[in-house]
Amino acid sequence: MDKKGLEMSFDFPTSWRHGRGLAAESGRIVKDLGCKKTLLITDRLLLKLGVVRPVIESLNAFNLEYTVCDEVTPEPTVTLFENLVDTLDPKNFDSLLAVGGGSVIDVAKGLAIVAQFGGHIRDYAGINKVPAPLERKLIAVPTTSGTGSEISDGSVFVDEAVQSKFLVLSTLICPKVAITDPELTILMPPEVTANSGVDALTHGIESYLSKDASVVTRLFSLKAIELISSGLKTAYHNGKRIDARETVQIGSTMAMIAGMNAHMGLCHAMVMPLCALYHIPHGQACGMAIPHVLAYNAEVAEEKVVDIFKAMGMIEEEGKDDTLNRAPYQMLESMLEEVRISARLRDFGYMDNHMQIIVQETFNSVQCQFNPRKPSEEDIVRIVKKMI
Repeated sequence: MDKKGLEMSFDFPTSWRHGRGLAAESGRIVKDLGCKKTLLITDRLLLKLGVVRPVIESLNAFNLEYTVCDEVTPEPTVTLFENLVDTLDPKNFDSLLAVGGGSVIDVAKGLAIVAQFGGHIRDYAGINKVPAPLERKLIAVPTTSGTGSEISDGSVFVDEAVQSKFLVLSTLICPKVAITDPELTILMPPEVTANSGVDALTHGIESYLSKDASVVTRLFSLKAIELISSGLKTAYHNGKRIDARETVQIGSTMAMIAGMNAHMGLCHAMVMPLCALYHIPHGQACGMAIPHVLAYNAEVAEEKVVDIFKAMGMIEEEGKDDTLNRAPYQMLESMLEEVRISARLRDFGYMDNHMQIIVQETFNSVQCQFNPRKPSEEDIVRIVKKMI
């Protein structure tokens, strides 16, 4: 036995608060943090639908000064971000309150970084490029159940110049407080429910398989997989079922708690260029890739893939024979089809001359280093071809 024994680290700097109707406490939470001037970041549709109303009413109730920015769009680009920096001048605020999906929360993280340290958001791409803790308080109120950005150490942007995405990764940018309120997810349309839910499911799967996974992160990963798998189809078919919404939401946050500590793998590395090239929703791309990546990784991590399928209810807990066969993969594909995630790259205009871009951007991704099986360029080509 190794004399050093078990070594691990586990970071969770965010205060996570969950409850039905808790968004109405946003003002009190901002005030308790000692904030005087808040930038409320959201998107236009959420504002129009009234999803942000409980947060705004709470800020008003506590007589807090705030400015609303509703300019964030899905899959935020570097150009959008630069325009927001110029327009908003985030240095003028002591807190950022992000109400929306992962894109909104990611933009808020980026604004807090640039407000404090200056430069370009690309300067912070990669791991641990943020030099010090954020001075501005960041409060995240997610309206989707998927990205986990409300507690994560990551921020993602589309870089149009290279037709791919880049990650800013640092535990120093985790939100100060995350408020998860399933009532804010009720108006999520079915396609957003499916895309975000499959994204979260993929977080659980990839963090469980990660080479950096630990006994602690795997607890979060497996429970997240179980919760998301049990609630996603109901939330998709009947969005007003608050119990299903809540189950998926809690699972989503748990999946990212595991993910930010254990990291993602090949699936997330692959979807970065796919989303940038073909404007595929992130969760849709994850759904296209994850069955093939699971099968690829099963060659070196079969027991763990069996654990994943058991958590999804696709392999019976009882039974001595844990050898994988085609059946659980078919059940996973059926689940993805039922929530209309299943698709092919050709449906999004795949072009053969993009293969080298996809392969190179995937191969160069920092996320590949955490995958249980080190992919070659040829491996990536084979997986992509299965998705065409």
